[in-house]
Amino acid sequence: MTIPTQILDQTTEVYSMLQKDRLKTELGVIYRRSDFRKMTGSLLQFIIENNLQTTFSETYKILLIIVTIPMTTAEAERCFSTLKRVKTFLRSTVREDRLSALAMLSIEKRMINDIPKFNENVIDLFASKKDRRVDLIYKNCI
Repeated sequence: MTIPTQILDQTTEVYSMLQKDRLKTELGVIYRRSDFRKMTGSLLQFIIENNLQTTFSETYKILLIIVTIPMTTAEAERCFSTLKRVKTFLRSTVREDRLSALAMLSIEKRMINDIPKFNENVIDLFASKKDRRVDLIYKNCI
């Protein structure tokens, strides 16, 4: 089987960290070897399990890139819809850093729910930041 050179050219042009000749050679070896064709599971898993990251370095790099590319845009769309919920009319004057923090809290709410006493810790941190007209920290009077 021959490797499509047009796709290889486009890929190495987009991902300039890849060495085109070496990638072509590595893919040629992978296509020709029967042990690669007969393997079960993914090629990336096979390379990692057999400690072939240095031998097939360019193939390993391109497989890592492929694994990180999302299959759909659903996650990005969820982030934008979360941002719409966070940035309501009342919060339209919020600074960018605070809006970003609120969006992150809303997006990662499952992770935050797993942190014990998260809300209490945030409130305590806020209350201890600076002096206010109203004392936010309850002090026991003896």
